[in-house]
Order: sequence, then C-alpha cells, then structure tokens
Amino acid sequence: MKYLLGLVLLTVALSLSGGAWAQQQPSAADRTTARRLGNEGVVALKAGDFDTAADRFERANDLVPAPSFLVLLARARAGQGRLVEAYEIYRTIIREGVQPDKPEAFKRALADAKQEVKLVEPRLAWVAVNVVGARPEQVEVTLNGSVIPSAALGAQRPVDPGVLRVEARAEGYRSAEAVVELTEGQHLPPIELRMAELPKPQPIVAVQREQPIMTADGGEPSFVSQSSLGYIALGLGGAGIAVGAVTGIIAINRRQELDDVPCIREEGEICYAANDPATVNAAFAAQDDLQTFATAATISFIAGGALAATGLLLLVTAPDEPPASAQTLSVRPYVGFGSIGASGSF
Repeated sequence: MKYLLGLVLLTVALSLSGGAWAQQQPSAADRTTARRLGNEGVVALKAGDFDTAADRFERANDLVPAPSFLVLLARARAGQGRLVEAYEIYRTIIREGVQPDKPEAFKRALADAKQEVKLVEPRLAWVAVNVVGARPEQVEVTLNGSVIPSAALGAQRPVDPGVLRVEARAEGYRSAEAVVELTEGQHLPPIELRMAELPKPQPIVAVQREQPIMTADGGEPSFVSQSSLGYIALGLGGAGIAVGAVTGIIAINRRQELDDVPCIREEGEICYAANDPATVNAAFAAQDDLQTFATAATISFIAGGALAATGLLLLVTAPDEPPASAQTLSVRPYVGFGSIGASGSF
C-alpha cells in the first residue's frame, strides 16, 4: 500500500500511450481530474473507506483507462465485500495484458492482479438455482434483484457472501422465493424453486335457466325446460277455453229459461208473472246464474286464450333440446265443475 500514491500519479502521467488501455487521447483537463480522483481514492482506501475509494477509482478509470486504476478499484471492491466484481476486474487486467513497451506502472499492476486474484477466488461463494414446474425460458429469476439468465439456471454461480434472496416469477404460476446466507468460500447445495401453476379461469358458458317445480310429496324439486313450460301453458290454455265453453253453454241455457218465463210486466231484463211467486223466484235465479256463468265464460276464454298463446310462443322460441335420457314430461289438463288445472309427471 505504501507505493499506491506514487503509482497513481505515475499511471496518470504515463497513460497517454496508445493501446488497449487508452482507446482515445484524454484531454489535459481529463488527465488532471483523473489524477485528483486517484489521489482521493488512495487516501480513502488507506482509511478503509472502501465506498469512496471505489467511486474515485472507477471515475478516474473512465476518464483515463489504465490497469493501475483498475487494480486499485478491485481492492476497493474486495473491501466492500463485492468479491465477484473484484474477481472479474482482476481477470480483465490479466486477460487484456500489458504490452512490453508500456509503462512500468502498468506492468506492476498486471503482476499485482495475478497475485491478488489468487486470494479473492477462494473467498467466492457458489450456488446453483433450479426451477421446477415451469420451463426456464418462461421464468424470470432474480438474485438480490439482479436477473439470472435462463441459460445460467442449474449451473454453479459465484456470489458474494452474505444473505441471498432468490425469487422466481412466471406468468400463470405462483411466485417462489428462497432466502439463504452464505459464508466466504461456501458451496451451497442447489436451491430449488418450485413453481405451482395458478388455477385457470373457467370459461363463461351460457346456461339456460330452468324453473324449479316442487314435487307433490315435498321432495327434491325437478326442473322444467322452456319447451315443457310451453306444453304446460298450452294445456292450461286449452283447459281454460274448455271451461269457457262449458260456462258459456250454461249461460245460454239460463238465457233460454228467462226467455221462457211468461212476462206480465218487465223491470230491466226480469219478467214478472202476476200472482205466481215461484215463477218470479225462478226468474231471479235464472238471472243470477246468467250473470255468473257469463262472467265465468268471459274470464275463462280470455285466460285460456292468453295461456294458449303463451304456450305457443314458448314452443316456437324454445331452443333445440338434446335427445336426453332425462325424464319425460307428461302434462294432462283437467276440467271440473268450478275448477281447472293440470296434472302430470316430471
């Protein structure tokens, strides 16, 4: 460390020569700035302020690229605990090499890199990440926020010692995560991230709603399709028309009875026979029956016609029903004196 300050100054002074470490001629202002940054970095490195030292050396190398700045940057990165970066910086210096005609400071930086990389390499921690349940190309895996390429999944990967957070995300799968802590030089067994597929949304299917009908014994309800409802309505409509016809015939008969009553005097539509109470009572009864059955016939015809029309409409607009093994619907309308209805099996 004693020679660091002189090394930086010498490096800046000699870094004007061409080659791999000097892609373009820096300006005089750049060289002065790099020299000042290098001096600040050396002071910070000696004081153990590795963050400041790394910042200064990195900026100095950007202004005047030189292996001397890089070897100092590698030492600062190692001091920060960023061993993987330090290792790669050393390897870059060694890979690029130094031409024989380059300054002595460059050659000394190369020699230092070859020695110091041997000290950093054993300190690297190693880990492999495997993804199960999804194809690697579908998954984005991050290690402490940095994306791991899919080609690197399953392979041993150098990492800095400390706490590692590995996360995997993929469309259609639940995210998976693992947190581990590694010490220097530790080779961790492969981390396995299992990706569970999310439930697929159910397709929306149009379903024809069916009307529940309770059974007569109070058991479980059965369901009637639109066609069945059409037949029921048609049957009830026919029953209503039949009731209208019956009550209409009765009303006609009552009209005939009124017409047969001998009329001595009339009040409205009532004929009175003098000195014959029985005839008068019969006329009143016939008149009441006429009104009752005429009203019933009218209502029955209207209701029956409406139900029959509704039934026909339901049958015409009913969707095609598959030939089912479902129970056969049987509807039988019935007409009784004073009652109408329908019975059947579902």
